[in-house]
Amino acid sequence: MIRASHATRTDVPAWAKSAVDPPRKSLQKGTPEAPAAGLPRLWEYVDFWKNGRSGRIRTCDPCVPNAVLYRAEPHSDKKAAYSVGFRAPQAAELRNFIPVKTGLETLILPAGEAAAAAAARALAAGGLVAFPTETVYGLGADAANAAAIAHLYAAKGRPAFNPLIAHVADVAAARQIGRFDARALKLAEAFWPGPLTLVVPKTDDCPVADLATAGLDTVAIRIPAHPVAQAILRAFGGAVVAPSANISGHVSPTLAAHVESDLAGRIDLIVDGGSVEVGVESTIVGCFETLMLLRPGGLSRERIEAVLGAPLARPPAEAESEDSQPLAPGMLASHYAPRAAVRLNAREVAPGEALLAFGPVHPPGAEAAAVMNLSPAGDLDEAAANLFGYLRALDARGPRAIAVMTIPEEGLGEAINDRLRRAAVAR
Repeated sequence: MIRASHATRTDVPAWAKSAVDPPRKSLQKGTPEAPAAGLPRLWEYVDFWKNGRSGRIRTCDPCVPNAVLYRAEPHSDKKAAYSVGFRAPQAAELRNFIPVKTGLETLILPAGEAAAAAAARALAAGGLVAFPTETVYGLGADAANAAAIAHLYAAKGRPAFNPLIAHVADVAAARQIGRFDARALKLAEAFWPGPLTLVVPKTDDCPVADLATAGLDTVAIRIPAHPVAQAILRAFGGAVVAPSANISGHVSPTLAAHVESDLAGRIDLIVDGGSVEVGVESTIVGCFETLMLLRPGGLSRERIEAVLGAPLARPPAEAESEDSQPLAPGMLASHYAPRAAVRLNAREVAPGEALLAFGPVHPPGAEAAAVMNLSPAGDLDEAAANLFGYLRALDARGPRAIAVMTIPEEGLGEAINDRLRRAAVAR
């Protein structure tokens, strides 16, 4: 791990070196602006030290072995979940074993102009960059670089039949990779930039690698609203695939420290932009013949349906079975899981359990090993923002299980309950 400091070093990766001297204020928040001329370059602010991690995959995902090799290829025995008028998943470019890059010196930079420039250089060089969006921290790779995407799958331990979201800076860039009908454009105009992902047919010359779309004829696209994500996308100038920056199946990250805990030594750069605002992943809408809510998220179903003037269809039950090829990220049955078992709709607390509470009244029972309240006032927006951070904090206490109080199934409660149900699936 490499943290930004004022020590001068030269043993840095090529992508971290720039011919342009960054302003000092972009590296040290709160310092006065200094003249650009004569300032040290980025790598002269970097202090190096190893974190000593073993580099082995730590995963709650039953599909991924605890090993340092992961097969990054979209071919699997997973069948297409259901027909939406497109062909079944096709072959992608990579079918060989890709070694996980362990023992990398992960650079951690505070958000700013220099960090955005460094992130763009790392992405262009085929590296992996974690950065904040308004939903959760994402792990970015060049969407057109199949080798970089293969390493992303390997670093996360993510099944390669699980597609990725392509993040772009604006609607013009989105239309270069996806075909938007009137309904998709209406949603894009209403909610982009923001926590909405649209699954649309690929353009004929879509540059996104087949490996990122799991060989599907559709592509998932989002324009994030977070200024740090926007700065990186504009500096890079292309589409960036960015699933959550964590080990696959684990609780999603809402702080740079969460990313560091899961992926330090496995990725090139972490851009620290502080805590995220929304706290759950983007809502995903499939723009098929019938518009479909593929994954509830940071934008509520009610707001989307109000713009459309029509209800969103629900995916058929087989779409989320373990034998199905998912059409969008986050549709695997077991996902977002802490190491401890999760027990939903708890009306009492058993001995050895931690409690994830909601609202002003706690359930009776034995004294909990630890208690965290998503929102004492019963506010679903506050609960969504706290969800993943609180799950991680309770899990770190090593409880026998995490008992979760009932969350209303309305507004962002739909997304919260979706994540909790997946976290509670037996593994």
